[in-house]
Amino acid sequence: MPWYVKHSDLVEVPSVIGMTFIEAKRVLENSGLQVKQGDVKYDETKPIGQILEQNPPAGQMVKGSRRIYLTVCGGEQLIDVPRLVGRSLRDARFYLQQRGLDIGETVKKFSNEFPDEYVISQIIQPGSKVKRDTKIDLIISNGPEIGNLRVPDVIGKSLQEAKNIITESKLKVGRITYIASSESPGKVLDQYPKKDKSANEQTAVDIFVSKLIIIEETVPLEEGDSEDNTKTTEPETNNDKTSPAPGIPKGSEQE
Repeated sequence: MPWYVKHSDLVEVPSVIGMTFIEAKRVLENSGLQVKQGDVKYDETKPIGQILEQNPPAGQMVKGSRRIYLTVCGGEQLIDVPRLVGRSLRDARFYLQQRGLDIGETVKKFSNEFPDEYVISQIIQPGSKVKRDTKIDLIISNGPEIGNLRVPDVIGKSLQEAKNIITESKLKVGRITYIASSESPGKVLDQYPKKDKSANEQTAVDIFVSKLIIIEETVPLEEGDSEDNTKTTEPETNNDKTSPAPGIPKGSEQE
C-alpha cells in the first residue's frame, strides 16, 4: 500500500528567527510542531538566547509533529584561561595572545622555586572563562633572594647622583663605562645589577654613562696645503682612562 500524506496533515513552519527560545517554542508548539535546541552560535551583536537559525526554514510544509531544530545565540564567545604558572614571561605573553588575551599588571616576587622572569601565580585561575582581550595579572619571579638589600634605580641620574645613591644604599660603585650617546654627557644610561634586585652589602653596581659624541668637521684644503685639515672636536677626557674591557661597546671608556 503506497505511503502518502494528506494535504490537511501538513503544517507550514512559522518563522521564529529573532525570538527568544521560550517564545519560539510556544509558537511552534501552537502550530503542532515539536522543538529541539540545536547548535549554539556566538555573536556579540545579538542578545544571548535569541534564535539565529531554524531547520526546516520558515514557509516549508511539513508533517504535523515534525521536530524543528533551533540555533540559539550564545552571545560573545568566552575564552578559557590557560595555565601560565611555570612558563617564562615571554612564553606566557605569546601563549595568551594566541588566544586573544594578554598580560595585565605584573608584580615581582622573590622565589627559590621559580627562575627569574618565570610566572609564579596568576590572578585569574586556569579554566576560568573570560571575554576576548581580557588582561591576566601575573606574579613574576625575581629569582632567589640572595641578600637583604635592594639595588636602587640610578638610570637617568647624573654620575655624581648615582654614586651618592649607591653608596647611601650600602653598596659600592663598580665599573664605570662611558658610551657615546645623544643624551647629555654624564647621564647614567644603564646599570647592572638592575633595580630592585636583591644584593648583599658592598655589592658592586656597574654603571654606563653617556659621553659627548665626537664631531668631525672637514675644512677645504687651500692651494699648496698638504696637511690633513680635518678638525676634531671631542670632550675632555682624563689621561688615565683604560682601554675598554672585552664585551664593552666600541668607543666606550671605563673607569
